[in-house]
Amino acid sequence: IIFSFCVSLLVCGFLFGFCLCLCVFRCACSACEAPKAMHHYTPQQMTGHKGYRPCTFIGNYSEDLSLGESRAKEHARLRSEGKLPAQQLQRRMGSHLSEVMLTPQHDDSFIHFGDIVMLQSARTKGFLSVDLADVLEPMCFGVSTAESPAPVVRNAFVIDRPPRAVRPIEDKFFEHEGEDHILHYGQPFVLRCPDLHPDTPLFLQSYQVSPHMGRVSKVSKKQEVSVFPDNAKTDVLWKVFSPDIRKLTETEAHPVPANSVVALCHCQTNQLLSSDVGKLVQNGFGSEFEVCCHRWTAYAAIHRQNQEMEPPNLWALVTAPTGAQLVEYHEATFKDTDAIVAKVKARILQRAGQGRFRALVRVMRTMDADHNQQLSLDELTEGLKTYGVFLSAEEARAVMRAFDRDHSGTVSITEFLRGIRGPMNTRRCDIVLQAYSRLDKDHNGRVTFDDLHRIYSKNIDKHPEVQAGTKTAAKVIMEFTSDWDKNGDGEITKEEFLDYYTDLSVNIDDDDYFELMVRNAWHISGGTGWSANTTCRRVLVTHTNGRQTVEEIKDDLGIGPNDIEAMKRNLKAQGITDVKDVKLYM
Repeated sequence: IIFSFCVSLLVCGFLFGFCLCLCVFRCACSACEAPKAMHHYTPQQMTGHKGYRPCTFIGNYSEDLSLGESRAKEHARLRSEGKLPAQQLQRRMGSHLSEVMLTPQHDDSFIHFGDIVMLQSARTKGFLSVDLADVLEPMCFGVSTAESPAPVVRNAFVIDRPPRAVRPIEDKFFEHEGEDHILHYGQPFVLRCPDLHPDTPLFLQSYQVSPHMGRVSKVSKKQEVSVFPDNAKTDVLWKVFSPDIRKLTETEAHPVPANSVVALCHCQTNQLLSSDVGKLVQNGFGSEFEVCCHRWTAYAAIHRQNQEMEPPNLWALVTAPTGAQLVEYHEATFKDTDAIVAKVKARILQRAGQGRFRALVRVMRTMDADHNQQLSLDELTEGLKTYGVFLSAEEARAVMRAFDRDHSGTVSITEFLRGIRGPMNTRRCDIVLQAYSRLDKDHNGRVTFDDLHRIYSKNIDKHPEVQAGTKTAAKVIMEFTSDWDKNGDGEITKEEFLDYYTDLSVNIDDDDYFELMVRNAWHISGGTGWSANTTCRRVLVTHTNGRQTVEEIKDDLGIGPNDIEAMKRNLKAQGITDVKDVKLYM
């Protein structure tokens, strides 16, 4: 029994070892042959197609070839018919993004019927835009606001009169006044998309939402806004309101200025056109801001602390400047910032003691935290807090724009002083214009290089750099005028001349001293008291009868010290005709 058990155990162990060796051998063979088999798999096998088993080594190459040929034929057919996705996208972009010429601003600076404008949202800073791929229902398309570097077909609108069928009776009043071509506050009009749809014009519309009919906007679920081809109904009528609630009655029936900030009201539902950040919709152009009709009311407005409409309801009617297509439309002043800036000026002047120069400079240095002689937006905001003026971010940017005249992002001492003190008074403007008339010899309203050369040609050769040969006389004169000629066109206008002296004026407290400075700089005779001119040349005149007197050569700008003949002509023009000899009076 023991012997039989041992023999059975030995046989079982032998058989187990044999089976184990056979399995190892088969696994090794499979590993060696697997790479070779992988080269024979078809694309269908490699992607796990259910019609093939992993052990299949030879695929159906005829089927692959036939499938590739049928795909090529289908691609060629779609291409010939213009139905490829790339072709459809190209056509849509071409029809939407073709550039449009906006209407230049008229001489009267008002919006006229027939003008092509862009509508920029105060909240999103985007322009009202149409997407024909956003089909809400047959021939009804969605709108949104999106940024745009230039006016294109999708974001330009024509301001048209309503059709006769829905035109209000009050339009006859404007016809009687001869202003029927101008858009007025409270006057109904329609917004038409120019040349966007190939078959029919589209008009901006909205309609009342009710439990039984009407769609709502996609995100905010407010009253939907879209474009539709039918303009013979009141759904397409809009009117312009003032952004200041206090001026709604005051501005009614007044012309609407171009590039002004307004609110657009839907006539039928009395809701305001709106676009707000954070409410994004997806269309063929990506993520854009939703547009709807809704009156947004903040807590402060409910309690009468805010008399202005909210930014989502504010829009700018953008036209092109004369002779240009569209300049960069900077962040508009969508709030009435005059009151804000006036409050800031009043508080600073109160703290500075009636705005004396040294006191104002001391105020600015207090605000200038990094002592670089420039005020940043943060420094201006924090500095105003120390004077009890607390501004929101939007109000602070508005004040910054009012002070930052060169758009550098910071406020210099001169810009700060000019912003606080404002323009020159009448006395200072008069003396500056007198100086300008001395330069404008031919009285054509502008000072050219020839005017300056005619004045300084006799003395320019004595300039040290001209004598040294490092600069020409023309170069010296051009550098002399560079501070006035802001646009570099080679001419100095009255506005440029006044602007230069306005910057200079804010640094001088006393009017008498300012007048004396200008009179002496440009040799303008006259003045009373200590503002009387002291630079016009005094000469010893010998008269024909032998009498000698000391006379002033009035307005002697451009007359050299040795130009005796010019002095005699000047004296004769002053009424001194019996001049025998002229000598410089020391």
